[in-house]
Amino acid sequence: MTARWAPPYSSPMDHDINQLGDRLDILLGRFGALHDENIVLRNRVAALEGENRVLGDKVEAAREKVSSLLERLPQE
Repeated sequence: MTARWAPPYSSPMDHDINQLGDRLDILLGRFGALHDENIVLRNRVAALEGENRVLGDKVEAAREKVSSLLERLPQE
């Protein structure tokens, strides 16, 4: 008995699986990019919050200084 030649196996589902794999690669790439961006944004928020605290402290110090100066003004 001789073996018959058969074309390589391929089904319509192979195309769907390949498309799904391609879409998954795109999704994973986007996930990685968004994850990296999220880290950058979290660091930026932390830096801005620190800067905001410093500026708030400066405003409070200026408020106290102005209040002190107003108390030393002579009353009419």
